[in-house]
Amino acid sequence: MHSLPFGARRLRPALTRLSRVPRRLFRRRSLSMGIVTILFAAVGAVAVAYVRTPLPTEPQPGVTDEGSTVYYADGRTPLFRLGANREIVRHDQIPDLLRWAVLAAEDRGFYGGHGVSPTGTMRALWNNASGGDTQGGSTITQQLARNYFKGLSKDRTAGRKIKEIFVAVKLDRKRAKDEILDLYLNTVYFGRETSGVQAAARAYFDKDVWQLDAAESALLAAMIQRPVYFKTQGDEPAARALRERWRYVLDGMVSMGRLSSDDAARQRFPRTQDQWRGVAPSGQGLLVRQRVLDELEHLGIPADSVVNGRLKIYTGLDRRWMDHAEQAMKQVREPEWPKSARGGLIAVDPKDGAVKAFYGGDPKRSMFDSVFNPVAQAGSTFKPYVLAAALRRGYNVRTKVSARSPLRFAPDGSVTPMTAPGYKVDNDERIGSLGAIDLVKATALSVNTGYVKAALKTGIANVLETARVFGVPESALKPYKGQAGLALGIPDVAAADQAAGYAAFANGGTAVTPHLITRVVDAHGRRVPLPWNRRGRRVLNGEQAAQATYAMRAVVTGGTGRRAALPDRDAAGKTGTTDNNRAAWFVGYVPQLSTAVVMANTERAPLQGLPGHPRKVAGENLPATAWRSFMEKVTRDLPALPFPEPDFTGVAANWDDFSPGSGDGTGRTPGTGGRPDSGVPRSPGVTSSPTWKPRRTPTPQPGSGDDARGKPCIPSCRTP
Repeated sequence: MHSLPFGARRLRPALTRLSRVPRRLFRRRSLSMGIVTILFAAVGAVAVAYVRTPLPTEPQPGVTDEGSTVYYADGRTPLFRLGANREIVRHDQIPDLLRWAVLAAEDRGFYGGHGVSPTGTMRALWNNASGGDTQGGSTITQQLARNYFKGLSKDRTAGRKIKEIFVAVKLDRKRAKDEILDLYLNTVYFGRETSGVQAAARAYFDKDVWQLDAAESALLAAMIQRPVYFKTQGDEPAARALRERWRYVLDGMVSMGRLSSDDAARQRFPRTQDQWRGVAPSGQGLLVRQRVLDELEHLGIPADSVVNGRLKIYTGLDRRWMDHAEQAMKQVREPEWPKSARGGLIAVDPKDGAVKAFYGGDPKRSMFDSVFNPVAQAGSTFKPYVLAAALRRGYNVRTKVSARSPLRFAPDGSVTPMTAPGYKVDNDERIGSLGAIDLVKATALSVNTGYVKAALKTGIANVLETARVFGVPESALKPYKGQAGLALGIPDVAAADQAAGYAAFANGGTAVTPHLITRVVDAHGRRVPLPWNRRGRRVLNGEQAAQATYAMRAVVTGGTGRRAALPDRDAAGKTGTTDNNRAAWFVGYVPQLSTAVVMANTERAPLQGLPGHPRKVAGENLPATAWRSFMEKVTRDLPALPFPEPDFTGVAANWDDFSPGSGDGTGRTPGTGGRPDSGVPRSPGVTSSPTWKPRRTPTPQPGSGDDARGKPCIPSCRTP
């Protein structure tokens, strides 16, 4: 081997290194080309994925559901909603203050961006990888893509997030900014079971969205971040966090030039409603809900078409009067009654039958409503229909009847000897045995013998027909066809039907149908026809109605209903107490309102020993007290109108016939089918005083509150 010169030997390492340079350069060039290739492939894959990601056009199921709203009589205050608590509003109905407040809270670069925030997206991807909040950094467009449109899952994955970004970019390119913001504001969740700005404005402030001020707008905008966690009142951490977020929103509006610093400094944290309305029914609203659904079904609108049908359902219910009805029943301590006791109050507008207020019982005790369902026999509150039947036959209230007691009646209405077959009737012992009196006094004192006489002389069939055209359901009357006990109120009648029946006396003789719904507007703005809005049937003329009212005014001024007298106007009505004080009523009216109060024991026992009232309940005590308590408050909203004075036209007959043996000789009594003194519901022993006691206990009959087995029938065993 030849040895290299000394200089060459020193150059050898350098030459070796130089020989390696091309190889290293080649390796780096190859690595760079590989990275570029991967980047091109990734970009290509992203581009392909972007192109293949469809632009969504269909909303997710339920996201646009608005539900149907049920309103009070004022037409703007909702009782509750059926279905989704959302109400879509137009662009021009959303105030600019609210728009900028939401943008200050959620996406300050909305109008200048492209639907995606790069920094926010990286933060969100990092959160996804680390298990943090998946929504951090999302723009409004991204939130809309995720929560509004069909096609994006709720998975916490990077793939889903990337797809969300693609959709957001496409939405930003294809739709106007205002359109995107409107969709967002009408669907985003604000807490309190509300979606969309209009429902939220109602829930938090009991206002329409266009009435919100800067402070209120900022609060709603702040709620979007953590709607379930934040609290609007108190000093707990959730409440303090909301106030900090609220101030952040106001500061953002200032930095965006949408609110001056001075205006922001003047804002005070707004007070929200303690109990918001328009969300879910509670209290009496639960009973309203069921009745509304029943009436809609009667109109041919089933429940599944209501809950998301975007209907506007208007009722005649007055919000304050509903409170007055509840207060009246609480005054007699109805919420403290035993479960076997039922009680309710309902008021009807005599013009059209619209229910203005009701209290169907404390829902904490029972969800069964005591005003639209028949919970008791009508008792002596049925007697005005007997009076109306006589008036319709051409007689007047000056007609004489016997008030003697006891009496036994033949089918033709004549009095028979007590030893002869017939229908035996007693007056209450407090009334005792009187002589001949007119129908006015017989009404005022609730005289059983006189009214059975009047019913028989008028004709039981005529009484049945009269009660039917006044609104007593035929199903309640049919079992008592031909029975003289009908005159004493043996049918079970709902308080709603009683209030509506007496409304015909109040309005001068026109029958009305009780109803909650006064108007229904569908999603297209069309009104749904309501059968009860048609003019009712004329059942009395003006003179006949005035005479009936004259007799029932005597009940309040000097008869059994004196506790119901109002301080500033005349009132008319009738007390009723059924056999053994199992149920008690007061039904009465002024010209502008007819109200019924019912109380009943669903067991075979007297209604007595109630909290604060140890005596037996009778029409003249607790029902009359509750009626007056309610009417005294609501009539403050009504002018004191006089009742029409009657001319007393018609025949003043004399039905005071005591000739012995004046029956027809058959020994039959009405409804017996030829069996002497049997098969007829005996007089229910109707009384009008808490201390009056019947002289005997009548035999319970079908329709007296017992079922076919002769056992106590609680209301749940009846068909509502």
